[in-house]
Amino acid sequence: MTARRLFLSLGAAALLLGAAAAEPLTADLLPPALLEGCEAQAAPLARAAPPIAAAARALDNLGVFAADEFEGVRIGFCALQAAGGPVATASCAGGVILLDEKYARPDQALTLRATLAHEMAHHFQHRNKRKAFGEGYCGSARYGAEKPALEAAADAFGEAVAELFVLGRPVEIVNACTAPVLVYVEAADPVAVRGTAPAFLKVAAGAAATAPEGALSGAIRYYARTAPGAAPAFVWREKTGPHARFVEGRSIRLKEARLKAPGRETGAFRLRLRCP
Repeated sequence: MTARRLFLSLGAAALLLGAAAAEPLTADLLPPALLEGCEAQAAPLARAAPPIAAAARALDNLGVFAADEFEGVRIGFCALQAAGGPVATASCAGGVILLDEKYARPDQALTLRATLAHEMAHHFQHRNKRKAFGEGYCGSARYGAEKPALEAAADAFGEAVAELFVLGRPVEIVNACTAPVLVYVEAADPVAVRGTAPAFLKVAAGAAATAPEGALSGAIRYYARTAPGAAPAFVWREKTGPHARFVEGRSIRLKEARLKAPGRETGAFRLRLRCP
């Protein structure tokens, strides 16, 4: 069984178990006093509870939501499930995200990230709909009719983000040179502890290859050189950098780079090598 299939069969089911078990009441049917109290305590990200701030940083590092995209959102914990409600909710008009209090536990960190991603997807859905149909959208029949589709889209998004946290976002090396290159790449935040000997990855001219380990952020370190016999020869390295490695009998020093992802929940961090 591949890592992807293992995730889909076990990981995704576990992550969504809480959401599946929390259907009895929608947030709008919970006691108003509960919601009002929780919303009053919800805070901007700069003042959010540490587990929420950590989840937002993880989403930022992975390229899902940048830190500035949380501006205008207040987030807090709330005893939603104890009241028979869902594991999380995002208000359509108020810009408030409430997460069940269980997500404050350290063992819920991964699920909190995926759940926050799900609710942030709702936040942007609501914002875009209000922009398209006016501020009255949230109380309209249109909103009621569109809720199932909005929920399905947010579910799919949250699942995809959860998978990225389990497997890591791929790191792709694109060789824009006219000669093959040998590349060593390591993630500053690898998805798992490295268990294999470091090795060069050969990338043909004009081709791309994927590094053997996934990354939880766009911060990488790398060394590259054109393959033996290429003329002229090029080397990408940091001569006096602190990151020294011994790879396939060669002592090298790595350059640092911060890569961007092309999509929130899809696409690889991409390192493009260009010969001068």
